Amino acid sequence: MANAPSPQPGGHPRLRRSLIAATASVSAIIMVIGAVSFVAYFWTRSQIRVIPSFTDPSASANGPPTPAPYTGKCAEKSCNYLLLGSDSRAGLSKSEQVAFGTNADIGGSNRSDTIMLIHTVPDEQKAIFLSFPRDLWTNIPGVGEGKINSAFEGGIQHGGSQKVAATVHELTGMPIDHVMYVDLAGFQGLVDALGGVEMCVPFPMQDVLTGLDIQAGCQHFDGTTALAYVRTRHQPCDTIPDFARISRQQQFLRAVIAKLLQPAELLRLPTLVPALLHNLVVDQGLRNPAELAYLVGQLKAVGTDAADFRAVPTIPDGIYVNGTFLSIVRAIQPAADQLFAKIRNEQPLGNLGLQLADTPPSPANIRVGVYDKRSQGTAVAVEQTYTDGGFNTAVGLRDASQLASPVKGSVILYANGQEAMAKVVQDYYPNLEIVAAPHGLLTDVDVAVVITSKYTPPPPTTGPPVCG
Repeated sequence: MANAPSPQPGGHPRLRRSLIAATASVSAIIMVIGAVSFVAYFWTRSQIRVIPSFTDPSASANGPPTPAPYTGKCAEKSCNYLLLGSDSRAGLSKSEQVAFGTNADIGGSNRSDTIMLIHTVPDEQKAIFLSFPRDLWTNIPGVGEGKINSAFEGGIQHGGSQKVAATVHELTGMPIDHVMYVDLAGFQGLVDALGGVEMCVPFPMQDVLTGLDIQAGCQHFDGTTALAYVRTRHQPCDTIPDFARISRQQQFLRAVIAKLLQPAELLRLPTLVPALLHNLVVDQGLRNPAELAYLVGQLKAVGTDAADFRAVPTIPDGIYVNGTFLSIVRAIQPAADQLFAKIRNEQPLGNLGLQLADTPPSPANIRVGVYDKRSQGTAVAVEQTYTDGGFNTAVGLRDASQLASPVKGSVILYANGQEAMAKVVQDYYPNLEIVAAPHGLLTDVDVAVVITSKYTPPPPTTGPPVCG
């Protein structure tokens, strides 16, 4: 494999903004649908595959579920989108099934590998992306206790999505307005239809189970590489593999957002619709023009820091089921219920769900500001690296004179309590020292990266990360 290029000075900073997306498995879908004009909508409506008989579980609490007339309510109030990505190998080529295994190899086609709830708030034009670890032990309505991903048994054609929706509703107290689903082949198709995604990673990464084989640095991810990246959970520092995978999925999602919100990409979105819609399955309501009008309106929020990534606070555990030991994760209380309540009530979330146990913060949750101190273009490249690395760089490139107090040399500054975030940022430029910022210096970022004219980025790392 060719060496991945090291970040180099030059180029221009991208227009980065935040908006609604989905899990790593379905992130591109919602934004693309939201960008589609009504002409494109009517042209492609017949191509959208529909999940049969899906209803909001909160609307059927007092009786059997019955499809309700569509009201377009998501344009008027907060809404919740359940996003499901499965391990189904359907649609993969024979060579890809050799690499990833067949459905028979993994014990069936109906496992929900990725579960995320996206909570949108029209008045504030923001979205919260809440990830559920697939091994979360919880009650599954009508079944009993089990891992949350087992609720998908039956798949989309036999009530699996409805059962996951009922489980998430019971767990969080939130209604489920819409559901979207994509499998492995669909995710590959989405990324390839987008022309791939630029990604920056700090260390070489290999995983024979997913086919991942990349070097450190900034590089182009096609659908195959992107799929391997969001599925890998066997990296050297992955103390809790599924937690680390959630972190990478969120990171990749923010990198996708950065790509899609470039002006040239926004103009190109309508031409992508047929290829993208071919890769997803949605509930009947998402075929309605009113829902698309709502999502179009959400695009007007770009330019704000509107995407907030969270995960259900959980901790590893183990139980015996019928005499067999089973590894699970349990929700941490009262933190999990507090997070659900704050989302329901549109309250500030604080630090709830920002970081999973024994797992470094996800780049998606780290607000990075790059400050240019007459760097002659180096700061531009550094900022681009963090954008393509899936960090939240919505504040844009800044002049170092905007810092309220003088800073000597090139350095990484971190706000009070954010040293762990600073270490993740430092992984990309290890020759930058990390230093606690003076109290009150950093108000709208977690980490500030100051780049001077004397700074030279190091070559890409060739060895594995140092854990701990």
